[in-house]
Amino acid sequence: METILLKGKAIPKFDHALMAFLGVPEVETMTAGSIRQFGIENGDGEVYRIIGAESEQVYNALIVRLRNLRYRIEPLQESGFEKFRAVARMPPEL
Repeated sequence: METILLKGKAIPKFDHALMAFLGVPEVETMTAGSIRQFGIENGDGEVYRIIGAESEQVYNALIVRLRNLRYRIEPLQESGFEKFRAVARMPPEL
């Protein structure tokens, strides 16, 4: 697992706690080992962070953890990037 922040995007106050909960280390660039990726949106509806997983099992486990936090996961049919599969939208109460 690995994650990067996208430059120029607003970072929500809870981001540090979310990353601690998910246990995903931050890197400077995504590696080829991240075969499945998804984005996390901020309160402005912009993807501010990308998380990558090294296997389908790890990807699915991360998605389940986000759903448990009431994130809405929207699969992407065609993102233009083969590895980028979904966007996690914040729960309304955040």
